[in-house]
Amino acid sequence: MDCVSGEKMKKKRKKSKTPDQHEFTESPKVQTEKVPKKKKKKKKNKELEYVSLQTPTDKKKKRKLNEGEEVVKSLHKVKDKKAHSAESQELQGSRAQKPAKNKKKRANVTQAECEDMPEGEQPVMTAEHEVQDVHVQESDLPAILSDTRKRKRKRTESVEPEVDPKLLNELKEFCPKIGSRSSHEINKMIMYDLSRFKEFKKQGITLRHGRFSDAENARLRQNVKDFIALTGVSDATKLFQPKRFPEEMQELMKLKKVYKFFERIAEGIPRPCHDVFSRGRKIFDGGNYKGRFTEEEVKVLLKYHSLYGSNWQKISELTGRSAYSLEKRFNQLNTARKIGPWSAKEEQRLLRAVRDHVVTVLKSKSPNKTTPKRVSREILYQKLPWLNISFKVKTRCWSKCREKWMSILAVRMSSGTCKGRKTQEAKIKLIKAMYQLQVEDVADVDWDDLTTVFGDVPPAYVQAKWHQLKVCYVPDWKAKCFGDIVDFLYERVLPGMMKDCEDLDDEDDLKVDQKQSFLLSDIFGDINEDQCSDSDDESGQKEDDNSS
Repeated sequence: MDCVSGEKMKKKRKKSKTPDQHEFTESPKVQTEKVPKKKKKKKKNKELEYVSLQTPTDKKKKRKLNEGEEVVKSLHKVKDKKAHSAESQELQGSRAQKPAKNKKKRANVTQAECEDMPEGEQPVMTAEHEVQDVHVQESDLPAILSDTRKRKRKRTESVEPEVDPKLLNELKEFCPKIGSRSSHEINKMIMYDLSRFKEFKKQGITLRHGRFSDAENARLRQNVKDFIALTGVSDATKLFQPKRFPEEMQELMKLKKVYKFFERIAEGIPRPCHDVFSRGRKIFDGGNYKGRFTEEEVKVLLKYHSLYGSNWQKISELTGRSAYSLEKRFNQLNTARKIGPWSAKEEQRLLRAVRDHVVTVLKSKSPNKTTPKRVSREILYQKLPWLNISFKVKTRCWSKCREKWMSILAVRMSSGTCKGRKTQEAKIKLIKAMYQLQVEDVADVDWDDLTTVFGDVPPAYVQAKWHQLKVCYVPDWKAKCFGDIVDFLYERVLPGMMKDCEDLDDEDDLKVDQKQSFLLSDIFGDINEDQCSDSDDESGQKEDDNSS
C-alpha cells in the first residue's frame, strides 16, 4: 500500500510540474483571474482521499508539505496583489498609450496556453475572455466620456435657448434695452419678472433703477426675515452666500428652489429679481460694512491679489472683507498713484484718454464712420470707462480721474460762468428746487434734471454742490434723513442766503436754458500731444517739492 501511494504521489508531482502548466501559473496576467482557487479545491479533495492510507512518516511529510503550501499560498497572495496593482497601472497607462496592441498580445498568449492545456482546464479561459471584454469596455470609457464632454461643450457654446418673440416684446415694454442681453438672461427675466412687471403696471407702479431707497431696503429686509421664518434657515448669509457652507449647500439650493426664494425676496419691490438679489448679497454680507481700509489691509489685499488674481471670493474668505468692497478698493489702487494737485502732463493724459473714447463712440454712431464736429452732452459724462481711462493716465485711480474730469467739464461746458455770485444764486435755486420735488429719499432725485438750475454742467457737479450744502450748513447731517435735511436747509439756511442776494427775486424761474451739444474743439481743443508722454518726471519732482 505504501508503494502504491508513493507512486501515485510521484505521478501527481510530475503532472503538477508540467512546463506549460508551470508557465501558466507564473504568468502575472493570468494570476489576476481566480484560477488558483479552482486548482486548490481539486488538490484538497484529492489529498483527503489519501489521508487514511498514509503512515506516520507519511503524515510528517504531509505536514511539511502543508506548511510549504501555506507559504506558497501566502506568496501567491502577494503576487496576486502585485499583479493586480500592475494590471491596474497598465489599464491607466493603456488609456494614454495604445490599448489595442496590448489586447492583441494578451489574446495571443492566452490562446497559445489554451492549446497546450488539457480539456478539463479550458473553462478557465472563458473567465479570462470575460475579463478581456471588461478591459475593452473600460478602455473605451475615456473616449466615450471625452466625446460626451465635447458634445456638451458644443451644445453650450453654439446652441442657445430660444426666446419666445411674443414674450420678448412684452418684456421690452418694461425694459427697452433688454434685446442687448443674452438669451439666457432674457429667459430668466421672462420666467421670474414678466408676471411681476405686469402686476406692478396694473397697480400703477413704475419700475425703478439705480440706487435703492430706504423703503426698498426695509422691504427687502422684511422679505428675507419672512423667508427665514418660513424655512427655518438660521442665518440670511446662508441664503445669499451658500458656497461658504459647503456641507449645507445642496440642501440650501433645493430649499430655495422649492420655496421660490428669488420671487419671495423681491415681493413689493418694483425691480428685477436679479437686482434685488444683488442688493441682498451686499446687505447680508457681514464683511461689507467695516469702514475704511487700513494700510496693513491694503498691503494684504495687494499680496493676495498677486497670488489669486481677481478671485475676490477666495480673497474675501482670507481677509474677512466682502468681495464687493475688495474689488472696489483694488480698482481704486494703483502702485504708481499720486496724491495732491494734478500736474499739466496728468491733465493732458486725462483729456486725451477721454477724447479717444468720445471719438470712438461718435464714429460708431456715424453712418460714414467719420468724426462729427459736435458731441451731445450725455456722451461727455455718461458711462465713461473710468478703469481704462485710469490705466492710460497711469498715476491716478479711476475715482480721482472721474472727479477731476467732472470739474474740468463743468468749467468747459458752462464757459466758466459758474463762479462768484452765480454760484451763490445757483445754491439758492438748488435748495428751492429740491424742496419743490417733495422727495423723501435721495435715490428718487433725478440729478440730470437739476442741472437746469446751474445751466450747462454735468450731474456730478450738482451732486457735489448739494453735498457741500449738507456738510457746511446742516449740523449732524449724517443722523438726519433726507427729508429732514431738505426742510432744515429750506427753513433755516435759505432765508440767510436770500439776504446776501437781495436782488434775486423769489419768482425768478429756477430753470436755465441748456445746450444739447458742444463743439469738440471747445472741450478738447487745448490737448498738446507733446505733453501726453508716458514719463512724468517733472510732475513728480514738482509734487515732491510741494509736499516738502
